[in-house]
Amino acid sequence: MKRLVNKTALVTGGAAGIGRATVERLAKEGAKVIVADCDLEAAQKLANSLKDNEFKVEAVHFDALKEVSALRAVDKAIELFGSIDILVNNVGVTDLTRDRDIENLDVTYFDQIFHINLLSMIHTSRAALPMMKSGGGGTIINVASIGGMTGDFRGTLYGLSKAGVINLSRYIATQYGKYKIRCNSVSPGLVLTGAASGNLSGEAIRTFLNHNSLPYLGQPSDIASVIAFLASDDSRYITGQNIIVDGGLECHNPTVGEFDE
Repeated sequence: MKRLVNKTALVTGGAAGIGRATVERLAKEGAKVIVADCDLEAAQKLANSLKDNEFKVEAVHFDALKEVSALRAVDKAIELFGSIDILVNNVGVTDLTRDRDIENLDVTYFDQIFHINLLSMIHTSRAALPMMKSGGGGTIINVASIGGMTGDFRGTLYGLSKAGVINLSRYIATQYGKYKIRCNSVSPGLVLTGAASGNLSGEAIRTFLNHNSLPYLGQPSDIASVIAFLASDDSRYITGQNIIVDGGLECHNPTVGEFDE
């Protein structure tokens, strides 16, 4: 489908994982895409590979710890393509050696993880909103997590920051809907990205699979397809929502994974 022709999209954390799949999907849907990532070399490599297939994709360096980087990324989208219609805030990190249970977590990690996972989305949104307002509308999609809705035995700060992402989306939707700007969040369950595989043991991955309602785990493209839907006019009456994309992990009692045959 070509639902995003004549639209410009900015995807943060766009060089790998869910971000990369999103860049690829939005480009195939007809959008002009800016890949914003701290790994500029990887972002440029992705952009070049898509341009070789005649897609309009450019790369820009993005440091989620610096507000000026958000401003530059948005300015680059406007400079190259004349507008910014779609903002996908995808950047997110966790270090499970520091982000543990309440008693044992590294409290000095708080500022860094909240800055990257939440404040960076505020910065990019603040930078993009004036152009969206003057352009007659737009859509912002924030990548959250089921960790922002549920508790766990570790990853405390990650979960708290992602809960903030979900509510940030509601506030943007509430405050800017009158300008025809929509904002939603997407909460993935376990998605088999390189980062997920690096953070989780094989046993942990099998546990997720055992508790999924579906007999398989998510791929980055599964999340990208939902983001593409939210970026398109097919979702023109959806705003302020958190879309859970977890294979049915969160919808049932734990007995399903232990006793169902």
